[in-house]
Amino acid sequence: MVRVGLFIDGANMFYAQRENGWHIDFRLACQYFFQNRERGPAYYFMASPSPGDQVRIDKYRRFKNALTYLGFSVVDKEIKIIKDASGEVVKIKGNLDIDLVFKMLVEADAYDEAVLMGVDSDYVNIIQHLRNIGKTVVIVGNSKQTAMELRNAATKFIDLETIRGQIEKVPAASYAPAAGKKPLQHKKGA
Repeated sequence: MVRVGLFIDGANMFYAQRENGWHIDFRLACQYFFQNRERGPAYYFMASPSPGDQVRIDKYRRFKNALTYLGFSVVDKEIKIIKDASGEVVKIKGNLDIDLVFKMLVEADAYDEAVLMGVDSDYVNIIQHLRNIGKTVVIVGNSKQTAMELRNAATKFIDLETIRGQIEKVPAASYAPAAGKKPLQHKKGA
């Protein structure tokens, strides 16, 4: 049976979801990628909010706990806020690409196929290396945002829109309708 490792660049998926206008249910994503396969390592890489932003910290903790419950190892770093000389915020960075590449390397014996939900051309070298050592590498992302070099380096590319019906998060309101109201209908693939 094929062993699958799942590696998710949280920042890339955040922007892909925003671009696509729908959210990924990572429980469904696990079901989709691990179906009829042996589950290997599953990592989610994300930046944590700065101390003092309690609303974001609480939301972050709930999301991290949910990912951990699903069996993900969550790798996180506090965001870095970069300011210019006048003190204006110019950039907010979470920089976890090297951590993701490192985990793909050190876990390589634990999977036959790597699924990378990420779109950066920074990943081309690790993809080429994994393919050179006999691994299958599947890249998953938004087709508009995924670097062509990354798509070309991979064994296979999956556009999120093509699997939307299998991995889209259904709004909570559609699960529990208010008394006397019909439940919302969720159209898969719509």
